[in-house]
Amino acid sequence: MNDIKALKNQQKEKHPGFGSYLECMTRTLFTGLSAFAFGSYFLQKLVQKQLPYKSNVFILTSSIVGVGVAYKITKDRARSCQAAWLAFEEKHTALGKAEVSEE
Repeated sequence: MNDIKALKNQQKEKHPGFGSYLECMTRTLFTGLSAFAFGSYFLQKLVQKQLPYKSNVFILTSSIVGVGVAYKITKDRARSCQAAWLAFEEKHTALGKAEVSEE
């Protein structure tokens, strides 16, 4: 399952919105990773100037806050990707195929 193109082609018939979902989730995970890295760095520099503690405290504080921010961003964006995928598929729900009424 290392070939993304093969995975997209394999799921194209069953799940037509899978490609856009996969791209959305990739962006989401990289956004979370970036939020952690940049948030930790900038918070570490900010705390280092404001508080008179040792460097271990700066790293620990910025890492904990960075993890929390990255988790929140990733969770919110992943939910929006999942909602978009389910809306794109229309006929599928989380449990299986939805009943289509012919009116």
